[in-house]
Amino acid sequence: MSAGAAIVSDKQLGDVLLLQPSAQHLAELTGEPTALFVREAFQPLVELMPGCRWGLDAGKRYQQIWTTSWSSRSVWQAFKLRTRKRILVINKPRHRRWWYPVLFHGVRCEQTLDEYWARYFWRVVSGLPDFVFVPPKLNAPLESWKHPQSPDAGFLLVNPTAAWSRKFWGVRQWAETIRQLSGLHKLPIVIAGGASEREKAHCQAIAEASAVPVLNLAGQTSMQQYLHLLSSAQLVLCIDGAASHLAQAFGVATVTVFGPTHEGKWHWPTPRHRVLAARHFVDRADYGPGDRLSAEEVPATAMLAEAIALLAQKP
Repeated sequence: MSAGAAIVSDKQLGDVLLLQPSAQHLAELTGEPTALFVREAFQPLVELMPGCRWGLDAGKRYQQIWTTSWSSRSVWQAFKLRTRKRILVINKPRHRRWWYPVLFHGVRCEQTLDEYWARYFWRVVSGLPDFVFVPPKLNAPLESWKHPQSPDAGFLLVNPTAAWSRKFWGVRQWAETIRQLSGLHKLPIVIAGGASEREKAHCQAIAEASAVPVLNLAGQTSMQQYLHLLSSAQLVLCIDGAASHLAQAFGVATVTVFGPTHEGKWHWPTPRHRVLAARHFVDRADYGPGDRLSAEEVPATAMLAEAIALLAQKP
């Protein structure tokens, strides 16, 4: 007997979350939660994704299997799973390989242009019109996932790092923003970030330059604790990365700084989820076609204005 659908991906944390609308659609189609075969560290995230379950039992037969990344690892993992409908999604013709038809029953090649990635995958998988798309959602984490040092709900969370350091906003801008908000609001301020040395160093530099009390938990949270931290904040200030996707999926007000990447692909705009893109603060005549914009083009005053506006809103 078939066991619903499955999605295979070897992408990073935020990318996995962006598969939730597609997985939800497949779950509604098959009547069972969609199994996600992703990195083992991401199991706590999968447990919070509506319509999803952790893909443990590779011996089951699935009604259909979708692979949304075309690395050798993902392709091979999808091939090992049992199904009569195995489909690979690629977004550029140059990703196509002659041997794909040997392993897959279908290959969907559709370009994204500047389309939000979550909607792109959902559209390709579902075939439904864009206007019925619902962005990624997450259920609330268990209270037992709370970090021992985390304040109660209602704090300001700063997440200044991501997988790529070229996305980082400047220490000076972060420190100025934190100082100003600390003087205007009495919310506890928490810094979170990844466990790599460059991420911890960046967070530590921000904490020291801010010269106000902050709780720096960068590199000190488990995946469960990190998810609980994001879900409990009153406001999240971050750069383009997983924190932005996760906070929005939890329904937490968010301001995200974008530098070299295009916000249209990585952000779903709402009144409570706002973007500060470097390209809106520069004269394009100063940049050539191949130049990467720096997040540091975004002034601290812009972040401060957005943060103050969101803090004034009712949840």
